[in-house]
Amino acid sequence: MLQVVLNGLFLGGTYALLAAGLSLAFGIMGVLNLAHGSIAVFAAILYRWALAYHPFSPWTFALVAAPIFVGLGLLLHLLLVAPFDRLGHSAKVVVCLIASLGLAFVLEDLFVWWQGWEPVIIPYSLTTVRFLGLAIPGLKAAVLGFDILCLGMALWFLRHTDRGLSMQALAQDREAAIIFGVAPGKTSMAALGLASLLAGVAGIFYSTVYPLGPRDGLMITLKTLFIVVAGGMGTLVGPVVSGFVLGLFEATAGLVFPPSLTETLVYALLVGYLFLRRGWL
Repeated sequence: MLQVVLNGLFLGGTYALLAAGLSLAFGIMGVLNLAHGSIAVFAAILYRWALAYHPFSPWTFALVAAPIFVGLGLLLHLLLVAPFDRLGHSAKVVVCLIASLGLAFVLEDLFVWWQGWEPVIIPYSLTTVRFLGLAIPGLKAAVLGFDILCLGMALWFLRHTDRGLSMQALAQDREAAIIFGVAPGKTSMAALGLASLLAGVAGIFYSTVYPLGPRDGLMITLKTLFIVVAGGMGTLVGPVVSGFVLGLFEATAGLVFPPSLTETLVYALLVGYLFLRRGWL
């Protein structure tokens, strides 16, 4: 049972990283980036490519590649958000959704061209730890620890830096934040950079345990969107908690149901949760 709990916490930590980034970017920019999961796939492929030149550990490569993911987020802002700033809110949401969806499809084709159809899984392992007669996979435990560390650093950034406080102000009341001197363009660009960084780190860690296919980006985005909806759009703590809950649910369901049915149960859980939350039942 401990193995199941650890698997669930590992999955939950990865989902929490993805959901925290997507929720943060949505809360500040007001639009959803459907290419969010593609960044995780890109990170896994980039890590696999980098291993041909140097035997990076997952956490070392996450640190080394961090500027790449942040820069990718800034580029996505210039491509998906900045050109549509003058549109009305509703029009901006629709246009950005379509643009990010198109970008996600383009990236999937580029990933297939880059490394083929073979799923990415990184051959990295750590010693299994024996504790009270139980075997605790060292790699999953280490990855879970680094997931929590990354989430803690993101939370610290939001609460204790000028740019992080600007992000929170913009998410809570955009008009008032602008009146008090918050630059919406630079702040939303920084938010997408942080979101991309979290997605990249999640992709690196996930690929050390589970295969990640070149066309899994949209599936990851949809599952992350489920977590964000369940935890609350525009917040950080709610999606993180929902990510861990979903990870535990998925790991537990995997004991009873086949993998294909587990995915169906995940989305059925979303529908049921939304009905219960809105008081329709």
